[in-house]
Amino acid sequence: MPIDQSQVGRVAALLMDELEATYGDDASIESVGLVVAVKHSGATQTGVHFRFTENTSRHVGIGLMEFASRALSPPPIP
Repeated sequence: MPIDQSQVGRVAALLMDELEATYGDDASIESVGLVVAVKHSGATQTGVHFRFTENTSRHVGIGLMEFASRALSPPPIP
């Protein structure tokens, strides 16, 4: 059974809607990163894959991943 690509398309479409609502026509996308977790081997293992647009430098890719990590982390306890 082939991998269902529709999840990637739905997430990308939601993000594009958000970007257009936030910035309108006065913006351009500088870099794109995508991270996907894939269950395999009878759903007993998970593989993680990532890819960035060709123009993404190493430090920008690292910065995007760090930003996402911090955005998903719980706030620090005071």
